[in-house]
Amino acid sequence: MLLRQFWRSRRGNFSLMLALGVPAILGAVAFASDVSTLMRAKSNLQNALDAANLASSHLGDIDVSRSEVFGRYFQANVATHGELVNARATLTVDKGVNYVKTKAVASADINLNFAFLFGSEKHIQVDASAVESNNQLEVVLVLDNTGSMAGARITALRTATKSLLDYLEAAKSPTRQVRASLVPFVTAVNVNGPEFDPSWIDMNGQSSTNGINFPVVKGKRPDHMSLFKQLQKDIPALKHTGWKGTGWKGCVEARPGTLNISDTPPDPSNPDTLFVPYFAPDDPDVAKKPSSSYGNSSTGYNNSYLDDTIDTSKLSDNILGIDLSGLVTGLVDALLGADLKKIGKYVASTNKLITETGGTITIGPNRSCPTPIVPLTDDFNSLRTAAAQMSEWNGSGTNVSEGLAWGQRVLSPQPPYTDAAPYKTAGVTKVVMLLTDGENVVYGASNTPQKSDYTSYGYLAGGRFGSDNQTAAARNVDGWTKDVCSQLKSQGVQIYTMVLQADTAANRSLYSACASDPSDYYAVEDPAKLPNVFQSIANKFSRLQLTN
Repeated sequence: MLLRQFWRSRRGNFSLMLALGVPAILGAVAFASDVSTLMRAKSNLQNALDAANLASSHLGDIDVSRSEVFGRYFQANVATHGELVNARATLTVDKGVNYVKTKAVASADINLNFAFLFGSEKHIQVDASAVESNNQLEVVLVLDNTGSMAGARITALRTATKSLLDYLEAAKSPTRQVRASLVPFVTAVNVNGPEFDPSWIDMNGQSSTNGINFPVVKGKRPDHMSLFKQLQKDIPALKHTGWKGTGWKGCVEARPGTLNISDTPPDPSNPDTLFVPYFAPDDPDVAKKPSSSYGNSSTGYNNSYLDDTIDTSKLSDNILGIDLSGLVTGLVDALLGADLKKIGKYVASTNKLITETGGTITIGPNRSCPTPIVPLTDDFNSLRTAAAQMSEWNGSGTNVSEGLAWGQRVLSPQPPYTDAAPYKTAGVTKVVMLLTDGENVVYGASNTPQKSDYTSYGYLAGGRFGSDNQTAAARNVDGWTKDVCSQLKSQGVQIYTMVLQADTAANRSLYSACASDPSDYYAVEDPAKLPNVFQSIANKFSRLQLTN
C-alpha cells in the first residue's frame, strides 16, 4: 500500500528528475564545449602554421634563417592559444630553377573535458604549403598618354603606375632581380631619355622617309635634323624669331615597310633601319585667330604656328645650303607652305603648351610628343618620377602599335636597347602591361590636302598607312597592333591588356586576342579602380601565395 502511494505521489518528482538529469545536461554541455574547443584549436593551429610558412618563404632567405623564422613565427602564434599543448611544426623546402616551394606540418594535443571519448582525435595535425616563383622580372608598361586621357584618367594612371612600381620594388630580393620600364605613347614615342644613343637616329636624311613631307628644292629634300638646326639661326625672311632655338624633343617616326613593328637593330649601313626624327611641319595660315590656326579639330589645320608672310627683301638667307635669293617667289611660297596645295614648311617652332578646352595642346615640330621612354631599370625612384610626369597630349590620334613596337624593343636584347635578357631565358619572366582608353585612330585635318594631323607615319595623304581613308588606316593600325602582340607571345612574353572606359566590341576583340589569354584582358569602367587592376595583374606574375 505505502509503496503504491509513493509511486503515485507527484510531490518531489521534479527534484528527483533534476538530480538524475543534471549530470546528463552538464555532460552534454561539456561535450559540446570540447567539440567547439577542438574545432577552434584546429583553426588556430592552421592559422599559426600558415603565418609561419608565409613568413619563411621569402626568396631572399637562406636555409638557416628560413627555418629560424619559421620556428619563431609558429611558436609566437601558438603561445596565445592555451588549448594547444605540445605544439610542434616542421618545414620542408624545395628549391627549383625558378621557384621556391615550402611544405609545413604542425601537430598539437588538445586539453579536453572528455578526452577519453575523443581518443586519438585529441591529437590534431594540419599542413600548409606555399610557392613563389623566383623568376627575374622584366616588366614593360605601355601606357596611353593621348588627349582623351585628360582629367580623372591620367590622374588614375599616374596613381596606378606608382602603386605598381612600389609593389614591384617590394618583390625584389638579393636573389631576385626585378626591373621595369615605362613606354608612354600617343601617335609616336619619345626615345630621347635614359640610354639614348644618336647612332639610332637618321641624322642626315639617308632614310627613304626622311623629309618626304616637304617639297624637293633644286634636287634636295630637307632632312629633319637639318631643319631643327636651322631653328638655331635667325632667318629674318621667315619671321620665326619668336621660335628661335627649337630643338628635337625626341619622338621618332615609324620605320618604313615591315620595319615599322620589328625589333631589327638600327644599322647605319642600312638607313631605313634608323629612326627618323619626328618633325611636324607648319600648317598653312587659315586665320589669324589662335582657335583656327592651332587646336584639336578633326577637320581643319591644327598646327599653324608661323606667320606665312615672307619678307622678300631678305631672301638672301642661305637655308640648308640652298641660296633662296635666286628662287622665284612662287617657289618660295610653295616651300614655305603659303600655297595651300603643299604640305607645309620646313621650319617650325618650339614645343609650346597651350591650355584650352580639351586638354593639353602642343604646337610646333614636336606636336603631340609625350614624355620619354624609361628603359628597363631597377631604379624605382626614377621610374616613379617619370610616371608622375606623364600627361595627356592632344592631336594626331592613337597608335597602340607604335607603343607596343617600342615595348618590344625595350624587351629585346638587341639594340636600340640592350639591357634585356635574351628571350626565353630560363628563370626570366618578361611581361607587357598595355593600357589604352580608346580605339586606334588617325586623327585631324580630314578636310585638308594632308587628310590628317602629322603622325608617326607622316600625313595620311602620304600613303604610309596603306590607305588615305582614316577609318581604313586605323584598321591597318589594328592589324599591326595584333602582329606585335603575336611577335611578343611567340617569344614567351606575357601580355596583359587593359581598356579604360573603352570596352567597345572592336577593342574587346582586338585586345582579348592580343593578351596572352582572354582572361588577361581587363575592361575598366571606373578610373578609380585602375590601381586595383594593376595590382591584380601584378599578383598574377609575381606574388607569394599559399597553395592549400
